[in-house]
Amino acid sequence: MGTAGVQAPAEQRVLIYPAQTPMISNRQIYFLFSLLQMEDILMDVAVQPVPFSPPYIEGVAEWQDNVLPVLSLEQCLGLASDNTGRAKRLMVVRAARKADTPVNGYRSMLRVVPSIRMVTLPIPCTPVSVEWLPEQSLVRGVYEWEKGFLVVVKIDKSLLGGNGGGN
Repeated sequence: MGTAGVQAPAEQRVLIYPAQTPMISNRQIYFLFSLLQMEDILMDVAVQPVPFSPPYIEGVAEWQDNVLPVLSLEQCLGLASDNTGRAKRLMVVRAARKADTPVNGYRSMLRVVPSIRMVTLPIPCTPVSVEWLPEQSLVRGVYEWEKGFLVVVKIDKSLLGGNGGGN
């Protein structure tokens, strides 16, 4: 796996960070996002709860004069959450641009733990079946790699429907 990705084009760089979940088959789960999807990483942002919101929405937070939803990808995907150490960093991500979305796409914030890694593609990994993942419709793929499982989330579906909605 190449970590000398600073010279690689943005299209070949991805961000990987561990999910806040218990291990599956003694393997850590990681989320993978394209560098092009990532807008910003923030520390200690106030998250305001939203009454009657679905459980996968932790609340809303302000970013560049915009109010964005703060999502729990773990809850969106129906995974058990490991709340032993609540992550204080929030990553602003953008859904892929499609013809029917606003010019800048949909954005949301995700809680991330400090061990975010930038990696250059390709990553040596193998696609795996995901019977342990309750909301399979919200992922593009799950891959086994040297450190655990990489989950590539359909962030647009998670933003618009979460937990099985937004087909």
